[in-house]
Amino acid sequence: MHLVFIVNPVAGGGRARRLWPEVEERLRARRVTWERFETERPGHAVELARQAAQAGYNAVVAVGGDGTLNEVVNGVGLGGVPVGLIPLGTGVDFPRTAGLPKRPQDALDVVLSGRVTHIDVGIVNGRLFCNVAGTGFDAQVAARVNETGKKQGGAIPYVKAVFETLFTYENAPLRITLDGVTHEVRSLLMAVGNGRFLAGGMMICPQADLRDGQFDVVIAGDIGKIGTILTLPRVFNGSHLKHPKVSYHRARQVVVEGPSHLRIQADGEMVGNLPATFELRPRALPMLLP
Repeated sequence: MHLVFIVNPVAGGGRARRLWPEVEERLRARRVTWERFETERPGHAVELARQAAQAGYNAVVAVGGDGTLNEVVNGVGLGGVPVGLIPLGTGVDFPRTAGLPKRPQDALDVVLSGRVTHIDVGIVNGRLFCNVAGTGFDAQVAARVNETGKKQGGAIPYVKAVFETLFTYENAPLRITLDGVTHEVRSLLMAVGNGRFLAGGMMICPQADLRDGQFDVVIAGDIGKIGTILTLPRVFNGSHLKHPKVSYHRARQVVVEGPSHLRIQADGEMVGNLPATFELRPRALPMLLP
């Protein structure tokens, strides 16, 4: 097995850089053939992963968070090269749905086992995503987190960004078409989930499954600022779905029209503005998972 590891040294506020030596030590002990490349800027992992996929490695492994994984998947594409993940980023939301271990050494063991699982993958504005994409309030929060940095792990940077964004954000009218059925709603946010979690552990799409061939779509309607504050804790256990202004749907294609200033996030990365079409590719991505 000939592996390439693409390490984002600033992922998790530098956690990837600090813990990589432990991964490297285990690799040497297992006598694995491997190479390591380090990203130098946003988007660099896309380039490195594309080169690695073309070079004939058995698998390309992202070392970082959901954003690093997103870049690696977009670099590798859907050509059949398996992707692995050592989760050392800020949010590590995708690994929660995928069942990946938290300890990097244990996650490496999953990679080295060589077990390939084909999962669904989404595409929006030409960008692949594994976990959750969307628009509205959550996309604005993700943009703020990216702009201000992720020095702390877990939900802390996201919760901080929620309150920084809340008092200036205005709900917007959206026209959302789910497999041909149109909903018009003034909306706080809309999340398109392949995975269940976002923003460091918020269970936005509690019933999402990486292999069921469907997006799970959450539409939060015209919830005010106080209502948003009161509902936020409920997102961590999925009980926000009981809110009367929250609806839950399943679809394979989601078309969203609305104000052009609204940004779109995919796995926490900014991928343009509305309008947007989210499409599912069932079991199109081979990944090294438990």
